[in-house]
Amino acid sequence: MTATAFAIEELRVDAAGVQMRCLSIGEGRPLILCHGFLSSAEEFGGRFRALAAHRQLIIPDLPGNGDSPPLARRHTVDAMAMALESLLTGLGIDEFDVAGLCLGASVACALADRCGDRVDRLVLHTPLLAPSLIRRFYREQVRVLTLPPLWQAVVALSRSRAVSDLYKRYIIAEGDVDEQTSQVNFDNQRRANPAAAREWLRDGLRYEGLDTLLRRDRQTLVIVAEQDHVVDVQRLRRLVDDRPNIRLYVDSEQGHGWNSAAVHRQLGVMQDFFAESGRDGRS
Repeated sequence: MTATAFAIEELRVDAAGVQMRCLSIGEGRPLILCHGFLSSAEEFGGRFRALAAHRQLIIPDLPGNGDSPPLARRHTVDAMAMALESLLTGLGIDEFDVAGLCLGASVACALADRCGDRVDRLVLHTPLLAPSLIRRFYREQVRVLTLPPLWQAVVALSRSRAVSDLYKRYIIAEGDVDEQTSQVNFDNQRRANPAAAREWLRDGLRYEGLDTLLRRDRQTLVIVAEQDHVVDVQRLRRLVDDRPNIRLYVDSEQGHGWNSAAVHRQLGVMQDFFAESGRDGRS
């Protein structure tokens, strides 16, 4: 059955004391998709809906993002992963695969670390995974902009679509992102809880997920962009080069942001990766 034949179901599940919203589509072994910073289920799930031909996609709005309210505690990477584990318990899901995008890769890694053998395949997309893999310019930029006196100004400026687009194009150097994607990104940015966003970003850039990645012995796919101005792609390449269970796909035509052409290229890589688990004897 093709992914287009599946209907999207919207769920609200009590997790870690909040009613987390998530989308579900497809059938088979569950695949948890963790969206990135200032995002929601729609951004990640809409683009990679075709994966529903291989997996039941579970795509949450992480706490403080989209339509999921913020946690009562600090929004650390571990707290977000704990909320996801609680969500999975509420859905009756024991074994699963997990994928994370950008800052969501840190949550995916933390969830894999918490759940151990319950997680088979792991996908990390343009991952903000460890301080040593994030370029110093970006780390310093975040440190300064998230200082309390500046953060309120950042939040105010983020409500302007023009300012948001300029920042992403010239500071993050996203490259050519289509209009529809830019609008979705801006809408998600305005919906995010500012305090939760600040806590997650500051903690995420200190999170050490590299040990989890290198310690895993199960199949892992890492997708990066050759022109990424945030992730140190060359250092990551050297670190995983001799790991037979880690597959590194470098998109030579893309920066940290990604357009529909990049989605098409990367989707094929992910479809092959998840289809393989059926051929090697796993469900």
